[in-house]
Amino acid sequence: MIFTDKAHFLSVLRDYCIQSGFAIVVDRSSPTSFTAQCLELNCNWRIHSSVLPDGTTWAIKSIKDSEHTCRGLYERNPLVNVKCAASKLIDDIRANNDITGKTLNDLLWTRYGVQMATSTLYKMRSIALREINGGHDESYGHLPRYCEMVKQTNPGSAAKCAWRKNDPQLSLTFSRIFISFKGAIDGLGTGCRIFIGVDGAHLKGNYAGVLLSAVAIDANNELNPFAWAIVSVEDGKNWKFLI
Repeated sequence: MIFTDKAHFLSVLRDYCIQSGFAIVVDRSSPTSFTAQCLELNCNWRIHSSVLPDGTTWAIKSIKDSEHTCRGLYERNPLVNVKCAASKLIDDIRANNDITGKTLNDLLWTRYGVQMATSTLYKMRSIALREINGGHDESYGHLPRYCEMVKQTNPGSAAKCAWRKNDPQLSLTFSRIFISFKGAIDGLGTGCRIFIGVDGAHLKGNYAGVLLSAVAIDANNELNPFAWAIVSVEDGKNWKFLI
């Protein structure tokens, strides 16, 4: 069999091992050759491949005892790591960003006959979501443009994003953001009581922070949030930024 490069060969070999229900131990791996054998000591299966004279294309040169004499693995295969599982299930995660670990495990079992620890699956889902939606760094970088779009597409709305420079040699760092849509602002004068409540909720994730909100009560005695802000800490200075 011929492969475009070493990465292609390793990808196909991993898929074959997973679908066949066994794992391998690498004996030798270099830019020009690769040799591995079955993880089971009593099994003589062995594969050797190397690069062709063109310096790029790879080929399998020999397979010793192509039929495994071991019983194989059951459920858990060390070759199914986070990166591998993410590549196999990324389309399912893209279709449902909130897919559960149990569902992901069911998909792995149905398609490949393997399972993973639930905690590992959620880590894998996070990696896949980062690839699908971009990372937090990239998302925070879009906030200034988002504020401008809010004001342009919804005239009368308030949106402001603040940045700070901690180190002259580093780029600007996100500080806080404030948003209040015109419809929510107008609602204050058309049925809401004059009492306004404020609250802060601590955020969990890579960058933490606090979500501040200003809330009124409408004619149905229901909460009507009309302003939001994300800040680093809950203090008087940041509450003034919200108000």
